[in-house]
Amino acid sequence: MGLVPEIGRDGAVRVAARLPGDAAADPSTLRSHNLGIVMRMLRDRGTLSRKDIEHATGMVPASVTNLLADLSSRGLVRDLRAGSGETRGRGRPRVMVELVPDRCLALAVRIERTRVTGELHSSTGHLLDSSSRRVELGWGQPGDVAHAIAALVARAEGIAADHAGVLLAAVVTVPGPVGHDNRVADSADFGWGHLQLVDLIRAAGASRSLPIEVVNDANAAALAEYASLTLPRPDVMLYLEGGSGVGGGVIADGRILMGARGFGGELGHVTVDWRGRMCRCGSNGCLEAYIGPEGLLASARLTELAESIGRDAAMDEFRARLDRGEKRVVDVALRAGDILGAGVRSIYDVVNPSAIVLGGYLAGMRRWLEPGIQLQLAPRTERLAPLTIESGRLGRRAGLAGAARHGLLAFFDDPTMVPPVRREGASAEGA
Repeated sequence: MGLVPEIGRDGAVRVAARLPGDAAADPSTLRSHNLGIVMRMLRDRGTLSRKDIEHATGMVPASVTNLLADLSSRGLVRDLRAGSGETRGRGRPRVMVELVPDRCLALAVRIERTRVTGELHSSTGHLLDSSSRRVELGWGQPGDVAHAIAALVARAEGIAADHAGVLLAAVVTVPGPVGHDNRVADSADFGWGHLQLVDLIRAAGASRSLPIEVVNDANAAALAEYASLTLPRPDVMLYLEGGSGVGGGVIADGRILMGARGFGGELGHVTVDWRGRMCRCGSNGCLEAYIGPEGLLASARLTELAESIGRDAAMDEFRARLDRGEKRVVDVALRAGDILGAGVRSIYDVVNPSAIVLGGYLAGMRRWLEPGIQLQLAPRTERLAPLTIESGRLGRRAGLAGAARHGLLAFFDDPTMVPPVRREGASAEGA
């Protein structure tokens, strides 16, 4: 049985036994693994000293020095020697290490009915550029979305070149389930079904060498909200978001739990009453049918208002009445907490989360939702483990931030996918 080092939540390296039949890791695989450990530490903790890295990983100084030299040769990290204000030994400044902010980039794209928005993010989470293109979507038709995204990709590639950076991925977020093959299986917002969006984007001129992925928008938001939590982050987190419907995601060990075919995390379609209200997905008794915008407005007797001023404006009025303490609306919100708690209880028994984050309009309703959630979960949490409930911190930007983080996961697993920087002196020397 082979042994491979793994990094724990505290950053310490542990040795994990391989199961019989697993292929033994070769030296290059182990090196990539250890490079990834260092990169993830710098991403999550910010600037660190070499001693910090040695202490957290258990690696010997020579190994850390060697790994940092490799990462530096790829333009991924740099030393900070001056101005730290810290000394070591007889007044010598500590050598601090940080990620190079503009070296590795990911493009995140959000599709809406009338526009497509792209944001270019660095591996350190900095927003380098934001741009939008107007689009026209016919029901069930992608319209000119693919050409708009291809234009955003070309813009991102140009900015990456100007920064001497590497564009590693483009990740497109859409409402509705998305398969591992990037197929948009069913988008109730756009009427899309079985749409191979990546093929259309490439046909519109996007580079075939650039990895392009499509993910569910709520799943992407879940990943961003997870990353915004204070360290140490929970091993398993649930995210529930109120928007045009109720979306969500499960984050396990820092990654979106997508399931066997990519359709996991549809928390809004957990059944809370199998003989209950019809959901727009075609099933009965889904969580969304009760705490989605149409369900809340119907329970609060605001459906006619929504028909006259629009659903979003009616939801704003719902929230205003809630803040004013109008009894009918408060009762609806409290009952929504009970229903949400019943849905979360089923999920809790399957994935055992330690944190729930509420996004969208659910975040604004947290004060009224949390009592019902905690009451429904009490038989589990009081006996097994407590569960925290928080409001999302990122708001509308969560989906794009999470898409960029998702696009960079492969890089943080294996930084060797970025080639060494070509040095002018090296080429002259070779000549």
